[in-house]
Amino acid sequence: MKRLVALALSPDGQVNDEVASELLSQLSRSDLKRFLAAFRLELKKRVVLVSLAGRPGARLDETIARAWPGRRLDVETDEALGAGVKVSAGDDIVDASVHGYIREIIEELGDT
Repeated sequence: MKRLVALALSPDGQVNDEVASELLSQLSRSDLKRFLAAFRLELKKRVVLVSLAGRPGARLDETIARAWPGRRLDVETDEALGAGVKVSAGDDIVDASVHGYIREIIEELGDT
């Protein structure tokens, strides 16, 4: 499936419509489910999602590009964070938010 996903995606992360259309018409239902699961996983690897409680700083793009080169940046506003930032890049999650800090304290108190 990895090879099919690689064929469907161009190096810049865009979907090759011709290849994707051909794959969708040729794959069986079970293979299509496996393909879509692999496709979602690959897209997740290529995107860095940054959640902020406020507006992004001027150098956010530059900082993310240095930490995760070659990945697309998606920025969303999430007031539930309270303050700070939460970054999700594939399996890596960095939570430097007030919400995350409070959640950690509650978990630690629950362990005692």
